[in-house]
Amino acid sequence: MRPFKTPILLAALISGGILAAPAHAESSTSALIDKLIERGVLTEEDLRDLREAEARESEAVADQIKAEDRYQGLEYEPTLPLQTVDDRIQARKFRVESQDGSNRFGLRGRLMVDTAVANWDDNLNEASSQTDRQDFDGALPERGTILRRARLGALGVYDNTWEYQLEVDFRDSDVRFANAYLAYLSDHGRLAVGNFKEPFSLESSTSSRRLTFMERATPVDAYRPSRNIGLMYETLVPNYYLAAGVFGGEGTDRDRDVEEGYAVALRGSFAPYMDDNTFSHLGASYNYRRNSKDFDDEDGEECESVRLRSREGARAMDIRLIGRNDIEGVEDFSRYALEAAWGKGPFSLQGEYLRVDLNLDPEKGDVRTDQSSITLDGYYLQASYFLTGEHRNYRAFSGDFGAVRPNSVFGRGGTGAWEVAARYAHADSMEHSRPGRGNKMDHYTLGLNWYPNQDMVFKLNYMYFDYEGRGGVSNGNHVLAARAQFEF
Repeated sequence: MRPFKTPILLAALISGGILAAPAHAESSTSALIDKLIERGVLTEEDLRDLREAEARESEAVADQIKAEDRYQGLEYEPTLPLQTVDDRIQARKFRVESQDGSNRFGLRGRLMVDTAVANWDDNLNEASSQTDRQDFDGALPERGTILRRARLGALGVYDNTWEYQLEVDFRDSDVRFANAYLAYLSDHGRLAVGNFKEPFSLESSTSSRRLTFMERATPVDAYRPSRNIGLMYETLVPNYYLAAGVFGGEGTDRDRDVEEGYAVALRGSFAPYMDDNTFSHLGASYNYRRNSKDFDDEDGEECESVRLRSREGARAMDIRLIGRNDIEGVEDFSRYALEAAWGKGPFSLQGEYLRVDLNLDPEKGDVRTDQSSITLDGYYLQASYFLTGEHRNYRAFSGDFGAVRPNSVFGRGGTGAWEVAARYAHADSMEHSRPGRGNKMDHYTLGLNWYPNQDMVFKLNYMYFDYEGRGGVSNGNHVLAARAQFEF
């Protein structure tokens, strides 16, 4: 039997750093170990255990340093270490991590409650109507309320190497997947597989939690791709962003009679100039999609209809205007986006141009035009200003915007952050596979945002739009909408 004091001595030698002594002390340390072995206090096996324990401890320290330094300076949420707080449980943002920081787990969610009222031009219902479908029997709704988003998700990092996320969206009494993926983390990027956004556009890439207005600009809302199952690599470096991915074509739904298409998506952006008070952003996106095919159609093999749709700017009433009729017979199509943004102190500008080119095949759907291809496009320009001195949180490493950090907190002697904003957007979808079913819109928005703290936003949007559709022209439509938003 080994002496009783051996485990205690082993711990002392490790914690005291005797085996990791500096060079000038190596000879005395070696002599001490020899005496302990000679007197039977230590055995050769004990010495071997000591060496292995020392190696394990050194490796754990190295892993912790690697976890903290890998993405230094980047606010990359899944890898952020916990902050030291006095609370025994971090209830506001629930996070758990292992002692060395290599394993992390958190829960998050968001809730957005919207309401809206409207005053429509008398011609809007006629201009937006369809002979084969009347949504409102001649009367458009003038008020509404909705749970715009109610999401709950879990995210984390496993062994400082793998990132994961599973997020579901409870909307319209249905449950849908939002982000659901697994990603491998390298020193300068991540390779993800699962269901997530195809990389495209500054406004599309920015989370709905961080938008300046209640909804994305009309052309972005209409022409951007949605989430799909795919494989994507994206960089994690300080001053630029690159992403490339391959995606399927049916989201998370499954239809055995449909052969899904595929998409190749590319996006890149960089910050030409940045300092503590100024940011600039330039970027571009390209997305090619081969359309899905429906083999159950009674007329034979046909391409799935393509939906490129946007509403009046507030989902609480759900008036479908741009892309009201799906485009038929689309064999493949390409999307493009050019992005730019600039900010100095509390003032910022942002704008994008988007375009979609669609190739038509009369044998693959209801194509009634002589054109072999059609083009849709649009653009927007917006400006914002923080009355209380804050600034937009531009993130060059991901080419998007993060959370606004109020200079003061309401209820703790402060007013929170107050922001005013204005936007003009134009979308032209007049070309269509069935002539006469196109439409276009000029959309103006004024916004007032209040951030009482970092996790809440209250938004008020006034919107005005002119519209042209298959039934004529409608000028002078007004919408007033509001949102209460909370995240954890």
